[in-house]
Amino acid sequence: MKYFLLGAFLLSTIACKAQNSQQSKKTVKTEDSNLSGEHDSQINSKDLSIKYFSKNSELDFKVEAAYKKMNSQEKAAQMIMVASAEALGLKYYLKVKPQVSQKIAANILLLKGSKSEFIRQQKELSQNKIADLKPLFACDCEPTLLHNKFPGEPKMLSTSSLKTSEDVIASVDSINSLMDKMGIVINFAPILDIAANKAIINKRAFSNDAENIKKLSATFIKATQEDGKAATVKHFPGHGAVIGDTHKQSVSINGKMTELSTFESIIKNDHPILVMVGHIAVKNNPDGYNTEDGRPATTSKKLMTDLLRNKIGFRGIITTDAMNMQASKNFPNADWEAAKAGADLILMPLDANSLNKKIAAEIEKGSDLGKQFEASVKRIIRLKLLTQ
Repeated sequence: MKYFLLGAFLLSTIACKAQNSQQSKKTVKTEDSNLSGEHDSQINSKDLSIKYFSKNSELDFKVEAAYKKMNSQEKAAQMIMVASAEALGLKYYLKVKPQVSQKIAANILLLKGSKSEFIRQQKELSQNKIADLKPLFACDCEPTLLHNKFPGEPKMLSTSSLKTSEDVIASVDSINSLMDKMGIVINFAPILDIAANKAIINKRAFSNDAENIKKLSATFIKATQEDGKAATVKHFPGHGAVIGDTHKQSVSINGKMTELSTFESIIKNDHPILVMVGHIAVKNNPDGYNTEDGRPATTSKKLMTDLLRNKIGFRGIITTDAMNMQASKNFPNADWEAAKAGADLILMPLDANSLNKKIAAEIEKGSDLGKQFEASVKRIIRLKLLTQ
């Protein structure tokens, strides 16, 4: 009887362990299934920011593979965006096409010109692939400026006239339609600056109220990125509260960066893929975020790397404002200083050829700076893979 009871106990124990093992396997299978479902939903999502910022080992592998196919000059070209605008002296056949075909620049801003001409240029320039990747095309498609950028297109309501989320969505839908026709995937909008600066911001801003700016900018970003395009918030760390126009002169923030909290909130909550940094110096900042030597933020490691990348935690693409603006030109070697400071994308450098050579040299050396450039190049490649 004693042995019979012992045998029954052992059989019962084995059965329980087997049952628990089966339940454990079911649990693991269910968890794996959930993870797989989440991964699939990220890949299949219409929102470009979800695809860009989500962990994706398959996409990471493709980024690495594309990077390895490029030589150092081709890698450096990923960090450079030139602009096409005949009316502004940025000649397509003399400057833009040669820089792209010679693999000095791998991205183009269609800045000002007719829609039909830009459609032609986009198709022609798209033949210049690097590691099977076409150039990225961008526009400065703010509602306020659109009719000036593309003469002949209907005039839209200014940004300041967009009072509701419905207004913003309707405006973005029109912009996205135009971008689709021209093969553009990056919009250098929306502006997060307040409207106070009458010299350059004014009606380009949603309002002077930070909460209203956050609400309407969030809608703009969502409507842009759910349509598979990359939104850009600008002009970090805030151009609305300063006096002056960076196109014409150096400007600075003296003391607290009063617009910074808007940028931080939007970056953390609404996930724009790009942040454009303005040519704005910062001095006497109570938190110690002064731009070194009075330089503009576009050339400041303190602002771009220490504050934007590390403290705020932005993981997307940092782009400069146009480097041909006077506030940038007032600082020596601004193109190179911007790259060293942490910009991933140098917009309209004064000397794209020289900049490419300097970036390529650091990548070849495998220096710490070269590794920083590698990370920048891979951020650009990631966006290209997701939009082509």
